[in-house]
Amino acid sequence: MLDNTARQLEAAEPLRTAPVVAPTPTVAPAPAAAPAPKHIAFAPLERLLTVLCGMAVVAFCLMYLGTQNSLAATNRTYQDLQSQITSQNQQIDDYKQTVGELSNSDRLANFAKAHGLTVINGNIKRVTDK
Repeated sequence: MLDNTARQLEAAEPLRTAPVVAPTPTVAPAPAAAPAPKHIAFAPLERLLTVLCGMAVVAFCLMYLGTQNSLAATNRTYQDLQSQITSQNQQIDDYKQTVGELSNSDRLANFAKAHGLTVINGNIKRVTDK
């Protein structure tokens, strides 16, 4: 019912509209030729500064690459020394194991028996790792 009342009020009131104003014609500006860009030459001081900055950048890049190369070479030398140390330590461990096996009391007793000798355990010197 409220919907009907609202509709009737809208229909009863005359529509108020703004007066129609005729649009004023606007004149489009004529396209003008774009001005040619002015070429401004570098001054001799600007040229000198540009060349010096370029040379400084190139020198910095070369210095950086040289440093990286020497760092890589030093790192490679370090790794080679580490691998040599590791192999020497392995060889020392192998020698210790060989000495331990050769100075085993059972082996010495068997060797002495095979050659007609007697083993005195007090005379056997042991290599100890300090």
